[in-house]
Amino acid sequence: MPITIQPYTEDRVPAVKDFNIRLKRAGAFSDFLFFENHTPESLPKLPGREIYEEYFVAIEGANVRGAFALKHQRFSFFGDIEPVSFYHFPLSEGIINRAYINVGIHMLRGALRDHPVMFALGMGGFEQPLPRMLKALGWSMTLVPFYFRVVRPFRFLRGMAELRRFTAGRVIADLAAFSGLGSLGIRLVHAWRSQSKTKYDSVKAEQVENFGIWADDIWNSSRARYSMIGERDQRNLNILYPRDSKFIRLKITKDGASIGWIVLLDTQMQTNRHFGNLRVGSIVDCLALPEDAGDVIHAGAEFLHNRSVELIISNQLHKAWTTALARNGFLKATSNCVFATSPQLSALLRPFEASVSEAHLNRGDGDGPIHL
Repeated sequence: MPITIQPYTEDRVPAVKDFNIRLKRAGAFSDFLFFENHTPESLPKLPGREIYEEYFVAIEGANVRGAFALKHQRFSFFGDIEPVSFYHFPLSEGIINRAYINVGIHMLRGALRDHPVMFALGMGGFEQPLPRMLKALGWSMTLVPFYFRVVRPFRFLRGMAELRRFTAGRVIADLAAFSGLGSLGIRLVHAWRSQSKTKYDSVKAEQVENFGIWADDIWNSSRARYSMIGERDQRNLNILYPRDSKFIRLKITKDGASIGWIVLLDTQMQTNRHFGNLRVGSIVDCLALPEDAGDVIHAGAEFLHNRSVELIISNQLHKAWTTALARNGFLKATSNCVFATSPQLSALLRPFEASVSEAHLNRGDGDGPIHL
């Protein structure tokens, strides 16, 4: 029986639940089960909204053999606005039954047929199945760099799950922690990396409940300076980071004038596979003119430092923002966050290698900070 791609409607919820049961019985992690509510909770499609999500399922008879999500949002390309779709959370029964090994490519082609200007983000690294498939189909790819700053070295060395995965790593981390050498070394490295001589006395961070017209001013003045950036006016920002959420929204001023904003998270982890039980601060999203990136990163990092987080992390693509992180003492580590663009989207970024370093992408795009 042929497989067709259909919208995920309420009557298909039981079939999605059965699909998840089959995946779970085969040993799939909870992260690899599809949504059992057909309506997206955070970004439903509402009248007049230009940013929203849709869910789709791959149907064979009465059975669901795969599912995926599309996030729709307008993006600016050097100031010109275009609708773009984000392809994410594709799940296929092919991961447990080789009879359905082609469902993944069937879903992707179905999504591209109606939404050819598309990207994917995250995906766990180039070696994972989805990036390999995208590369074979002619998509362009790059990594979104990952940066971190250790705020409390002892807690970091004792609690960072990634460091303590193997016995040798645990022994070395404990030795470094209890001898004090680890704390000294980490602080020296961060101090050495903080080479900026910028004075930040006139830079202030104000916590706000929502984004006002000042955010529109920042968007309108900065969007043409980026090769690609998701629409970040006040209307869209208040949808993405609403008042009643866990996000921390800061308006950044310099000499009294608004120059940018930054969105943060302060999360107490619980047996996280990467961060253990650390208290992690995240720079989720941000915007300013590229030359003001250093001021915005400094203000956000200091705010998290003063809240007593133990580690601060961020993924940023644009060269001005990665430079700002480095100059504020952040270290670059291996990233598994892949940014992939369909041929139609890549055409808007020609030449890709040069333009992609000027694209403003971070955790606020794509899935967002779903595990933070």
